[in-house]
Amino acid sequence: MAQEKASGQTRGQAFVASAETLLDQAEAKAQEAAQQLARAANARKEADERERRLRDDLEPKKDLGRLARLREGATKKQIAADITEVTAERAAWRMAESEARSAANTARAQAWETIRTSQFAGQFRDVDAQKPAPDDVATVTERLAKMREQLPDIEIRLDRRDAQTLTRLQGEVTQYTDAGAKSRKTVAAGQAEQALRKTIAAKYPELHDKETRARRSYAAEQQRAAAERARTAAEQSAAAYRHTPPSQGRGGPSMGR
Repeated sequence: MAQEKASGQTRGQAFVASAETLLDQAEAKAQEAAQQLARAANARKEADERERRLRDDLEPKKDLGRLARLREGATKKQIAADITEVTAERAAWRMAESEARSAANTARAQAWETIRTSQFAGQFRDVDAQKPAPDDVATVTERLAKMREQLPDIEIRLDRRDAQTLTRLQGEVTQYTDAGAKSRKTVAAGQAEQALRKTIAAKYPELHDKETRARRSYAAEQQRAAAERARTAAEQSAAAYRHTPPSQGRGGPSMGR
């Protein structure tokens, strides 16, 4: 509570501010993953195009006769060189696709781990924030968006909980304060009495002795009266017990014939 007052933010507001910053980072990673997937898709398209050219155009030309090659305007050497070049391009695009997919998977996992390993994951249990990353970027992006949508409700929930806790603690403080005040009054009264008795004994010894004897006499009289009441009660109880008639059976006394 003191930290909230010093920072000018409630716990809910501080949570939302920090969570928004972390979601920004996670969403940036998810966007990076999507971009890498787009690169992978483009690389695959380029590799497939080289594959088609090799299969449908260049490879068949290897078996052409001399006259056919002349009609095509290509020499055997040129056809071989074209096949080598296109084959290398296809391999390069396949490699680019693989690297892009690997980068996409890494960015997707990093996006999810940014939230999963944070202090905020527990507040996003309904979107499985504490579980391993989903297998596709689209799901990660969708769930991050849902997390952001939940922030206002989380802020309200945290601040309401803190307000309830504060109310309870304030009530306990009041109880302890009242109890402490009563205790202090009792102790203070006892200390004042002792101090007064010491003053009387020092300044007015005869009066102190007289007061002391009177208190002792009063206490002894109270003890005697209590003992007398206890004795009388015991005698009355014993007398009542002696005069209680014995109980008879349900059928009454037996009668002779």
